[in-house]
Amino acid sequence: MTYKVTSIAKNAFKNNRRIKRLTIEENVKKIGANAFCGCKKLKNITIKTTKLKTKKIGANAFKNIKSNATIKVPKKKLKAYKSMLKKKGVGAKTKIRKM
Repeated sequence: MTYKVTSIAKNAFKNNRRIKRLTIEENVKKIGANAFCGCKKLKNITIKTTKLKTKKIGANAFKNIKSNATIKVPKKKLKAYKSMLKKKGVGAKTKIRKM
C-alpha cells in the first residue's frame, strides 16, 4: 500500500540525530512548526512541491539543521522559497538551489 503524504506534523522529526537526507514530495502542502528543528545531521533536502506557502510552514521548521546544508527547490519557485525558508529557520550558510 502507498499513501500520499499531504502534511508533516509539528515536531515530527524534532531533534532526530539520524536523518541525513530528506525529500518532500509533490503532494505536501503543509509543514508543521519545529518539524525538522534540531536535526543536526540533515544536510540534503529536496523539495519537489510547489504548493507551499508562508502561512503553511510552521515557525522554526528548519532551524538548527546542518549549517552548510543544501536545499533543492523547483526552478519556478526558487525566489519565493528562498525568502520563505529563511524566515522559517534556515541558516545563512545554507545553499538554496534550483533542481
